[in-house]
Amino acid sequence: MELDYDRLDLIDRYVRGLHASPYIPRKSNPEFKELVKRSTHNIIPLLLDAPTNAIAVEGYRRPDVTGNPPEWRWWQHNRLDQRQSFVHREALATGSSYVSVLPNPANPKEPQVRGYPAIRMMAAYDDPVFDAFPLYALYLEDVNYSKKNRVKGQYFDDTFVYEVEVTDKVRILSRFPHGLGVCPIIRFTPKMDLLGRTTGMVEGVIRQQDKLNQMFLSLLIAQHYTGFAVRWATGLSPVERLDENGMPILDQDGQPTYVPPVLDPSTMLISPNESTSFGQLPAAETKDFLDAIELVVRHMCAVTETPPHYLLSGKLANLSADALAAAESAFTRKVDEIRHSFGESWELVLRLCALIAGDQGGWDAVDAEVTWADKGNRSLAQAADAGVKLFNIGVPTDLILAKMPGFTQRDIDDVKQRLEEQYGSDSLAEKFAQRIGGRPSDEESNEQDNAEQGSEPMPAA
Repeated sequence: MELDYDRLDLIDRYVRGLHASPYIPRKSNPEFKELVKRSTHNIIPLLLDAPTNAIAVEGYRRPDVTGNPPEWRWWQHNRLDQRQSFVHREALATGSSYVSVLPNPANPKEPQVRGYPAIRMMAAYDDPVFDAFPLYALYLEDVNYSKKNRVKGQYFDDTFVYEVEVTDKVRILSRFPHGLGVCPIIRFTPKMDLLGRTTGMVEGVIRQQDKLNQMFLSLLIAQHYTGFAVRWATGLSPVERLDENGMPILDQDGQPTYVPPVLDPSTMLISPNESTSFGQLPAAETKDFLDAIELVVRHMCAVTETPPHYLLSGKLANLSADALAAAESAFTRKVDEIRHSFGESWELVLRLCALIAGDQGGWDAVDAEVTWADKGNRSLAQAADAGVKLFNIGVPTDLILAKMPGFTQRDIDDVKQRLEEQYGSDSLAEKFAQRIGGRPSDEESNEQDNAEQGSEPMPAA
């Protein structure tokens, strides 16, 4: 299995906005070359921003633990609140990214989590679709290795981590056991078929991006050369150049010289010649170029399932929340699919963290799952109104707050703790049971008993 470095390098350049239009004529002048550079309008990073910003892990749940389990500590310890977006963006761009989970050499009970781009790492699977862990994986700091260029890297299998050096040969520098029993590399991929082929967002829109650059080049050429109105005049009487004595200034052939007319917006043209004509050539229309550019952008949005109003601001204005939700329905379904795939990978990461920390229960918790931050476009007022209705039918408060935009799992745990301190866990559970089962409260029961005791029995017939 080999790295398709040329393909991944091209994708990487588009993602970082470094790719310029390949069309630069060999004999073009410097001015035209500058226009070509200015015509590069790379919107691929913006297309990647949309799903990346909509995906964020905010918690982890195990059936045997209330709240975030102990392995969530290692998520925070490795600063994955920030670094998870690096892994997500790379996977969305190229089709896959990788994360390693290894014991810290200074403290073997402390897991270290590191991310790797697909352009530097490859992993080999016995079954690339259904296997959770690869047979082995190789990471290289640079793929341009040769006999003179020594490149260091790491080789991972189910027993050891090897420090290697690659030239025209592979040399093992050192190794250390990780003790996990599996290759500690987890793959992240947003989309995969049953042949194990992964698909990223960038490769499918590269041709459209090149079209967009060419259209911007045509637009700049039209604006540069024909984007201004041209004023013309015929039959103007030339004005002779005169010296300080009022004598005409002659050229080297003895002919009088004339002052060339200045035709700019600040000049008023006057001619005593009756046959003089004035006119203006209109500037070239650029609307067709702009319409074509918008069409290509919309096509790129359709291919990547990105809402067009993310890039074409002003096209969808004054829309209600329901209309915006309908406009983003395809994007929402896409984000859900990505979450399902990435969620399985993060669960494997946290299970390995538990195994390294000595928590066998955390490693065996195959039914654990990560929780995702709510990045929807619902307002807090809408969510609060829905939450009140859910509470009135007996849904627990912590489950309701999990659906509230802006509430993190820490906020939910704090609210639950304060409610239990105020009402007590038993009384709080009793309140929920009364709402669900329709059981009367203690005050209602006492009032009912008093009413029954105070009522006189019916006389016998």
